[in-house]
Amino acid sequence: MKSRMITTTAILLAAIGILTPHPVSAQPATDGGTKPGFWQPEAKIDNTRNITLRLLNETGLNLEYGQSGVGLSSLPIGSTKNVVVRIGNRTGDIANIPINVKGGTTTLKYDYSVDAQQNIVTVRISTSDGRTRQDRSIYIDEKGRVYSF
Repeated sequence: MKSRMITTTAILLAAIGILTPHPVSAQPATDGGTKPGFWQPEAKIDNTRNITLRLLNETGLNLEYGQSGVGLSSLPIGSTKNVVVRIGNRTGDIANIPINVKGGTTTLKYDYSVDAQQNIVTVRISTSDGRTRQDRSIYIDEKGRVYSF
């Protein structure tokens, strides 16, 4: 009798666990919030004004970055560069700026902070340990959302 009650309880608990809905990580949040993942923006900026990206090289390595129509620019060790993203009448993406180690394959990680009043996105660039996210490009979409890819 005792083992039958334990068995019945175990079956009921298993059934409850299976029948309870569990959100999938790629599924939109049912409460309208955000779920962690690369598809979530890292920052939000005012897309009606020109945007300044402030790149801080904290890697200890020489970096290079690109701007649409400009080509590659150097970002030496410990330096800071401001990249102005001008807002136009385009309906597509606003900016896509790749950042790489000059002549190397070290993976990078970007950390963002926003000064909403000045419309500045500060990007602290450091090296990634390979187990955490690996960033290669800063992407700003037409709604002012800033992503790392």
